[in-house]
Amino acid sequence: MTTNITSDIVTSLPEHMLSEILKHAASNSIADFINVKLCCKAFERASNYENVSMEKVSLVPWRKCEKGFQKRCKAANNAEALYRKGMINCFSRRKSESGLRYLKKATEKGQVEAVYTYGIILICLGGKLSKQGLRVLSSLHLPKPNEGSSSMIASCRSKTEKFLRCMWVHVALTGPKGICCNCDCDIEEKPNHSTSTECQTWDASNDVGHCCDYCFWDREANLFCSLLRKYLVN
Repeated sequence: MTTNITSDIVTSLPEHMLSEILKHAASNSIADFINVKLCCKAFERASNYENVSMEKVSLVPWRKCEKGFQKRCKAANNAEALYRKGMINCFSRRKSESGLRYLKKATEKGQVEAVYTYGIILICLGGKLSKQGLRVLSSLHLPKPNEGSSSMIASCRSKTEKFLRCMWVHVALTGPKGICCNCDCDIEEKPNHSTSTECQTWDASNDVGHCCDYCFWDREANLFCSLLRKYLVN
């Protein structure tokens, strides 16, 4: 009797509210999401893998339930799932073209870390792609580089390193050579190889003094490349 009453109450709720309940369940654990989804047909119909949170899913999942959950999210074009697939394909599975496609899709959906990674990769590829990468990164709407540190940059750096720690990194990138922009930047010259100082800079403040967008992202791309080399499997 109680089950029928509960089911009737759930069925009477609007679908957007059911979706929010499912999103909240997923933010707690995959098990909660699955249990809620299976408890009632109304929840089953309202389940939306495109917008569900993947916060509790390992960046590189090993458990069967996590793999299945992430696969469904990717099939539904969940931005976080697309970003993760792009990272794996680009830097672990040596499928750069496929990885870039996934990162581009996640970027188009506004996934911040995907925008950061995709833009930096394009800058490293050079030529016309470098300018395209700068346009991509400009969509992050960061404070001007000479206005101090950015919590968004710090968050992107943190997630990037966390991700690289979880997987076998088989691909590195060559940092950009830099553009002569005549901007009278205060930014220091970048070393060609990873050093302890450079690795410390990755975790340091983004306050690099007066510099233009070109120089700021050129520096950031070189730091990104040094981090890849740090986790590269020989």
